Amino acid sequence: MEDYYTPFDQSHTDKFLSVLLVTFFVTPILLFCQTSTIHASAAAHGIHSQESDQPYQAVVRCAETGHVLGSAHILVQDVPGMHTVSRADGSFELRLSLQGSEQVLQISHLGFHPLSLRFTHISELPAEILLTPKRVNMSPVSVVAHHTVGRPKNGLDITQASFTPIDSGAFLREADNVSGVRRGGFGIDPVVRGNSGSRLNIRVDGLASSAAACPNRMDPPTSHIRLSDIERIEIHHGPHALRFGPSFGGTVDFIRHKPEVSPQFQVQGDVRLALESNTGNRVTDARLHLGNARYDLMLSGGFSATDDYTGGDGLKVPASFESSDFGAELFFRPATGHQLQAGFSQSYVRNADFPALPMDMAMDDTFKLKGGYAWNPQDVPGLRSLRADAYYSYVDHEMNNHNRESFNMRDAVALAETKTWGVQGEAIGMYRSLRWNANASYTNQQIDGTRFVDFKAGPNAGNSMTYNLWQDAIIQNSGLYAGADYFLDAWTISTAIRLDYNTAEARNLAPRFAGTDTSSEHFNLSLSAGISRELSTNTGISLYAGRGVRSPDVTERFINFLAVGRNAFEFAGNPNLKPESTHQLDLVFRTRTNDDALNLQLNGFTALMQNYIAGVRNEELQPMVASAPGVLEFQNRDDVFTAGFEATAEYRLPSVASARLSASYTYAEFTDDGSAVAEIPPFESRLVLTGLFSGRFIPEANIRRVLTQNRFDAGFGEEKTDGFWLADISVRTRVLQNLSLNAGVRNLFDEAYSEHLNRNIRPDINEGTMKLPEPGRRVFVEVSWRF
Repeated sequence: MEDYYTPFDQSHTDKFLSVLLVTFFVTPILLFCQTSTIHASAAAHGIHSQESDQPYQAVVRCAETGHVLGSAHILVQDVPGMHTVSRADGSFELRLSLQGSEQVLQISHLGFHPLSLRFTHISELPAEILLTPKRVNMSPVSVVAHHTVGRPKNGLDITQASFTPIDSGAFLREADNVSGVRRGGFGIDPVVRGNSGSRLNIRVDGLASSAAACPNRMDPPTSHIRLSDIERIEIHHGPHALRFGPSFGGTVDFIRHKPEVSPQFQVQGDVRLALESNTGNRVTDARLHLGNARYDLMLSGGFSATDDYTGGDGLKVPASFESSDFGAELFFRPATGHQLQAGFSQSYVRNADFPALPMDMAMDDTFKLKGGYAWNPQDVPGLRSLRADAYYSYVDHEMNNHNRESFNMRDAVALAETKTWGVQGEAIGMYRSLRWNANASYTNQQIDGTRFVDFKAGPNAGNSMTYNLWQDAIIQNSGLYAGADYFLDAWTISTAIRLDYNTAEARNLAPRFAGTDTSSEHFNLSLSAGISRELSTNTGISLYAGRGVRSPDVTERFINFLAVGRNAFEFAGNPNLKPESTHQLDLVFRTRTNDDALNLQLNGFTALMQNYIAGVRNEELQPMVASAPGVLEFQNRDDVFTAGFEATAEYRLPSVASARLSASYTYAEFTDDGSAVAEIPPFESRLVLTGLFSGRFIPEANIRRVLTQNRFDAGFGEEKTDGFWLADISVRTRVLQNLSLNAGVRNLFDEAYSEHLNRNIRPDINEGTMKLPEPGRRVFVEVSWRF
């Protein structure tokens, strides 16, 4: 079939992919060889070879943290060709042509105030250059810090995270305006500003993550990410992070630990043990980092498990599972400015209970591979780095009803698998006040699954049925991106453009799709622009406008009459769907006092989503299962209007105490009738009080207030959700220099509550209809050892 999104001939697609793949594999070799050519050419032409030239060596660091700053741009003002870029360890060398008169050395780095140093002789220049971070980060980005690998410190950081949950999705719930869909004890599915599923772009180090194999999203992409390998999580709100791929409601980028290059061989790591009552959470993690100036090797592994838990009202909830994982990553630097990277990881999940779904997860195995090459040139004007990456992931998933009462009537087993692979090449540069970056990428996602049912009783006893879940679907996306930031005094102007060519087809059609053309192709254009103004050193305001476009995902296109919502309605895929588009405005205001004691921030947003994809009742379609009340077909229903905000106020007394108050809210409605959009969380506020006593003990109190959600989509199976108060307390201390202890109580008052996005408990587990409750009171203890 064709639609108006500029279809391409398949031959053009093949040519495009061929050129992209050749470029990806050949470019690193050419760049590596070009390094010696550049140096040879410079020597031949006598560049920087005058006898008056003198070498200047220094290290660029952050003035506040002391961390080295790679990719800092260093140049001598008004001297053509005299510039360089700092290496990954912050060091650089620049041959300065001394002219006997005063010159100006300029150092700049994104996110830091530029620095100018006047000099006549090299002796006037420092061996360590300190850049001051810009007090105001004006892009619509939230950062959730996890923890870093490093040697033990004598002091304690009162801002570090307390007890870390097993699940990455659960950890994301700590961020403002981020919720999660709970279907069991494993795989909480994140929701950012009311956007979930394929409306969120989940990335790891900027690259595509694995895809969910389960139609009911037992295993969302975040469930395949080892949280202990993550240093921080960047949540890019709205359609502005186009660099990372098609962006609609937001991009969540999990940033893995990166080694800090050491000139001497070093070994460091950490071990973590944690236990929690009620849920029975048991966590063991270990990481090891060894390396020197030439290479770094990072090894990690762990085991975790949970038991069934009890809600605040005493209801026993089946939610147990076991998981284990391990991985390795190697960084090799064959020459100055060059780095090769390779890594793999494997994870295994067994016997995960999902009381909100028709079946439980018997197994979910994930295998990931990635490789990359980076070049940070020192002698190419305007160019900071070139890199190429490739990645592959495979998910093998099985679910069944063997622990359900329905097993007495029928034996149901579903097998599904996904394969995701892709390549990406990127260039980043800076010329004077202009920072630019561009990339090209290709992603291939294949997903297939089959459900097998053997009837044991009833009128179909002795019969069997084989059910095609995904129809052996394949989705391919080729993208081109370019972006730039221009710094002009107190102003910053940002622009970005992305072009995506998306194709999809089903290669093994189910009977109800037989005889139809399920192929589709879309040509999507996304844009973003922003302008920021520093009103003072500590205050700034910015306005971002963006247009993001996403093509329908595999479920929306090809799901074969399966109940994947909140109720028993079956959902039918629709290959004729048009892409969704969103047009969004983000206003960001941030300010802080000179002593950094008081910080205020307000993020406001509004968006109009067009061709919004949702399940719509189609009376002409009959369900596959007789007991199903009907069929919801994915359709481009109508436009959706959204608006909301995130606001925070934080007060700190250095090394004594801090208080952080935050609030967030999202409103969404269909513009045709004003009805509510599904899966929108209610208003939420949070107060976190933290102190430091005797230089050793850090108590923390976390008080959370969630209001009643009266706006819900009854057609999606939603209903009113009562508000609640929640309180957690904890205390952290360093027992020894390299041994820390963390203990506390979650849900201190044993509140009986459910999050609005939680799925309903299956009636065969609990009579009546009620949302899956959150765990009641639980005590935890966590021990960490760093070396």
